[in-house]
Formats: sequence, C-alpha cells, structure tokens
Amino acid sequence: MIDADEVTDWLQNNPDFFHGREQLLCQMQLNHPCGDAESLLSYQLQLLRGQVKEQEDRYQELLANARENEKRLRRVERLLVCLLETETAEELVSVLAERLQNDFGLPYLKFWSYTNLNSLPRADEEIQKKQRQLLGKQQACCLSLQEENLQVLGLEDSQARSAALCLLSHTRPLGLMVLAHPDPLHFRYHQDTLFVEYLGSVVSRLLSKDRRQFAARQA
Repeated sequence: MIDADEVTDWLQNNPDFFHGREQLLCQMQLNHPCGDAESLLSYQLQLLRGQVKEQEDRYQELLANARENEKRLRRVERLLVCLLETETAEELVSVLAERLQNDFGLPYLKFWSYTNLNSLPRADEEIQKKQRQLLGKQQACCLSLQEENLQVLGLEDSQARSAALCLLSHTRPLGLMVLAHPDPLHFRYHQDTLFVEYLGSVVSRLLSKDRRQFAARQA
C-alpha cells in the first residue's frame, strides 16, 4: 500500500500530473485552513497571488529607497559645492549650518577647535579629553545627550537631546564637529555614521587649509 509520503514524493517529481485532470483537482479538499479556497488548484493560485503581491511590495519599497537615496545624493552634492566655495572657517561654519538646517533638518551645529582655527572656539585640554572620551576609539559616533554631555559639548538642553559627533583631523587632530537635534531618538547609539564621517573628512581638509592661512598671517 502506498503511504502519504510516497504520494508526496511522486507528485513533487511529477508536477504536471494534474494537467488534463482538472476534474480531479476540483474534487480534492484540503483539511488545513485555506480561506475561501475550495480546491488544491485555487489554493495554489491564492498562494501564487500572495507571492506576486509580496514581490511587488518589495519592488516598490526598493524603488522608493532608490529615489530617496538619489534625493540625498543631490542634497550632499549641493552641500559640498557650497562648502568648497567658502574662503574662511567662519564662512564655512555659517554655510554648513544653513545647509544642514534647510536640506537635512538638523537645527544645531557646533564646532570645537583643538588647534589654531580662526574664529572657532578653542577647547582646553580638559574639555578635549572629555570630548574624546565620548568618541572612544571611533572617528564618529551617535549618542543621546545627558546633562553632563551637554556641558562638555557646549550645548543647551533646549537645543539638543541627541547628537552625532565627528573628530576632525587632517595629519593631526583639528577639532570636533557636533550635529545636534532636539529629538532624543534622532541620533541613536549604533546608528550608521557614514554621512557624518564623509562630511567630517571634507570639512577637515577645508579647515586645515584655513589653519595654514591663519598661521601664515600670524607669522
């Protein structure tokens, strides 16, 4: 006598068995719940439609992500062009703050200088040490802000509840860039920092150029 497993194996090896035997399919009933399906054929069709709908939803999601990424890329391109047109550290900070606010919805920007950067607030050794401790061994990080962190970063409670930090460096540490947001969940621990690091790399090179010009004027 043939058991159920043998029938299953045989049908899997002969998927076209029911071709031309539709009447047999109509007479078969499934014991497990299958909604309004009354036969194996209609149930299979129901499953296929569900799979097609799932794939369509996934495609639309990927398409939406691609469009959003393209918009972000355009905003980043505009930002870089504006930064490259600046001539001083003061102008760079002003333009960057404006573009981050208008194009990326980031309302607060703070810079700290660890060297001679014209017009930027200088962090003393104690402040530098505490700021570097927040970064740990990372180039950039995201974190929720507590009262003690606000003081170290020079921010007010009404301004920021979360922030992205990036160490600025070009052959040597130059300072710290702080992007802050009043939403405590906007920047989250373990959040990707690729954009912040990329922006920090560009800003570091522009600030390094300004530092050399400042040193030349002081000589």
